[in-house]
Amino acid sequence: MKKKKPGKFAPLMSWDISNPMSEIRAKKIEDLETLMGFSELHHWQVDLNKELTAGYQALVLTDSDQQILWVNQGFHTMTGYTPEFALGKKPSFLQGANTSENAKRRIREGLAAGRNITEVVTNYRKDGEEYECRISIIPLIHSTRGITHFLALEREKILAS
Repeated sequence: MKKKKPGKFAPLMSWDISNPMSEIRAKKIEDLETLMGFSELHHWQVDLNKELTAGYQALVLTDSDQQILWVNQGFHTMTGYTPEFALGKKPSFLQGANTSENAKRRIREGLAAGRNITEVVTNYRKDGEEYECRISIIPLIHSTRGITHFLALEREKILAS
């Protein structure tokens, strides 16, 4: 039997393929499944499949008083704050000195009117670093009780250099 020379076209036995898109899709499916559970519990009249097609990094679910009930793992990745830390707080804990008062006012007015809102605000990570965040807030409506929750889809706005 002839010995193969090392380094000469040895057959490939296996591939270790890691596709980052597969991981992103899996996380989005997990997010959707979690939110569908909330939706069934609270009888929301919203098409979550449609709403979550928009690109997002972080999801923040609040009650109608804007107290955080749930965040996805992307929230921790983007802000540095753990889900446990965020629970029970208002998303405004991410704001600071350079957060626009006009943007905050428009968000408050939109929430009060029950409209979908999209704003870009300056937020702050746990380490104090500023970042621009594009936030789309969707009021979640119960068939008879009106708005019961809000869902924020957040994405870091990459600034041109």
